[in-house]
Amino acid sequence: MARWIATQLQPAGQEGRAALLLSSWEEAFPDAPRPLEALKAEYLGWRAAAWALEQGSRVAPGEVESLVRGQRVRAGNSQERQLWRSRIVHLQPHGIFVRLPSRVPAWVLREGVRAGHLPTLLAPDQGEAPTPPSSPPPLMVALANKPGILIDRATRGAGGWNDVTLLYQEGQGDLSLNYFEENAGPEHLRQQLMTLDPRTSDVWRLLTAKALENDRDDLFAPITVRPEELARALGLKPHPKGGMRQKDLLHCTQSLFHLERLWLIMPDAKDPEEATRERVLAVMKRGRGRRVDGQVIPSSWTVVLGEWARYFPKRYAPIFRSLVELPANSATNLWAKQVGTEVTYWLRETAEDTSAVRSITVQTLLTRASLLPDVMDMRQNKNLNRAIERFEATLDLLRSLGVHDGWTYDPVSTQALDRQQGRPAFFETWLASQVVLKVPDVLLSALVEMTERNTPT
Repeated sequence: MARWIATQLQPAGQEGRAALLLSSWEEAFPDAPRPLEALKAEYLGWRAAAWALEQGSRVAPGEVESLVRGQRVRAGNSQERQLWRSRIVHLQPHGIFVRLPSRVPAWVLREGVRAGHLPTLLAPDQGEAPTPPSSPPPLMVALANKPGILIDRATRGAGGWNDVTLLYQEGQGDLSLNYFEENAGPEHLRQQLMTLDPRTSDVWRLLTAKALENDRDDLFAPITVRPEELARALGLKPHPKGGMRQKDLLHCTQSLFHLERLWLIMPDAKDPEEATRERVLAVMKRGRGRRVDGQVIPSSWTVVLGEWARYFPKRYAPIFRSLVELPANSATNLWAKQVGTEVTYWLRETAEDTSAVRSITVQTLLTRASLLPDVMDMRQNKNLNRAIERFEATLDLLRSLGVHDGWTYDPVSTQALDRQQGRPAFFETWLASQVVLKVPDVLLSALVEMTERNTPT
């Protein structure tokens, strides 16, 4: 135990005490009537600190300052308590702030507080704060201006990309994205592009949401994220022995590299014939890397949105956290992530309509979600019924995720579908059908507030 404690003391700048423990641990506790019990208590305290350091995510001082800046400290509302609402604690022996996971073993809180390594308000035997803060709100804020949505759609997979020019463009739009990295050959970039999957768009939404959490009027505030933090936010299962699985850390790291390779191409404001290229995401700093399965995983990424964000209106949309956390492990889940995201973007674009019941055609939903080509392929392969079943299963899943409170085809569309059943015109009739959605109150309220303030909530 003494040797293990010594290894923890040295990084904390307490070499003298570490040497004393190693030479004679009994003399390290001169005032303790039972040195062995004192050694055990210190050992458990350092084990608790080590657990918090390994399982938590380090928080930059700037983020801590932004959380407490301008907030008055009232009775029963200390700075420690304000930070704990965001699950942030000061790890005393290391002099750093960490964000603890949603579940912390009771022994970590008990022994960490007893040793003075964690704030006393976390002590399980105190009635005022043994319970961790409530779960995150169901909605998070996403960037929903024109380039923000373009980036979201482009990072859902490689399907919409031109694998020759490495460009992504929607129709005749004036914006496009280029997949590019200096000193990388086209074939290497093409192979990397083919690994794009929906998790990258999830990471994009998480990054923008994190940027907006700190200062919603400043999109250019640097943010620091760790692969472990992203993996937890994506709802991925932790390893049974603690921490996140290495394959998930690799996946999150790959998503960050994808985003770093994206360049937004837009018309030049002074000369429309010319084009301006801007990085989607600028990486300001990477933490120390470690090698996993032959790949280097930086311990942290400090990023900021590119200059392009200055040129477009600030527009935001509420995105359901359940969509981001939904595993991309089945076709229905993949459809649900894309359709659900587009439903919220569509509702934000038409937020002047405050009615709780809204309708949109099947074709519009599929087109916005980049799923119409898949449906056309199914029809060509005589699997139209499978496409319809998957679409309806997707809407059912979205209801269980809270994205809407119920759906149906409108009566006119239902009658038209009944008349065309078994006929060649059935497919076009289905695409033109109106889907009626009941908008949940939480989403309506968020849309109204965002529209009124024109800032994220």
